Amino acid sequence: MQASGLLDLPDFGGGDLTTEQRREALVSAISFHKPLAALSLFLGVVALEDFFRDLVARMAENPEIAQLFPLLAEFRSQPRARAPDHAFRRLDTDPAGVIDPEEINAVFLKALGVAPIPPQEYWHLRDLALLRHTVAHHAAVIRHVDLPRFRHFIVQPGRVINPPSAFVKAELLYLYQLGRAVETAVRAVVFRDAIAAIGSGWSQAPDARIVQLIKFFAYFGFIESTTVPVGYSEPGSPSRQQQERESERIHAALLARCIAELVPLYGR
Repeated sequence: MQASGLLDLPDFGGGDLTTEQRREALVSAISFHKPLAALSLFLGVVALEDFFRDLVARMAENPEIAQLFPLLAEFRSQPRARAPDHAFRRLDTDPAGVIDPEEINAVFLKALGVAPIPPQEYWHLRDLALLRHTVAHHAAVIRHVDLPRFRHFIVQPGRVINPPSAFVKAELLYLYQLGRAVETAVRAVVFRDAIAAIGSGWSQAPDARIVQLIKFFAYFGFIESTTVPVGYSEPGSPSRQQQERESERIHAALLARCIAELVPLYGR
């Protein structure tokens, strides 16, 4: 009933509601529309867990990073056989096999020599992972047997997980900021070793290794605007040539911004 109910939203159009009242009613509807808030929290936690696994897996497959940190090879995803009577099992290994934040730190510490998650955040993340598990496997209903496992949040057994939208948004922001902090810490170690291997003068004419690492970390999240129309253009056409020139300009601009951020940390 809950799953089906998520597909039908109440009609707040027209009537005697003012614009402000309609907005407040929509915000309130999230709380009444169980377990919409729980699903949003679930997706946020899953996204962070997947980000950790994907980051480790991509680093292990990246030639430049793998050369700097050989122990990453241990965390490559490997195919595995599946018995005929276990059709539901996945066909590859989990690169990092991490869900618990302490295990995540252990993986990064072994492979890169850095533990990016502060220990004081362990129980916050563990409780979020437990909420995710409850949504996924227990229909978002807190089980009495799980009460001792919660250390960060106060929960009540038998209740559907249905926190206020403001709380969920704050937790999603927390998850995003934590993910960014981990990425920043990992990036710092990678560029520290990469630049040390190249030596002084690296920023004047960055070689392919530095450029590839900057691309790997998605240009550090920088965005460059364009006024050139995007979309498919025929090869060799004036519009395609204009797009290619603009692509080169954007790449050069993003590269310059990333290098400008690295120079104060590692010198020229």
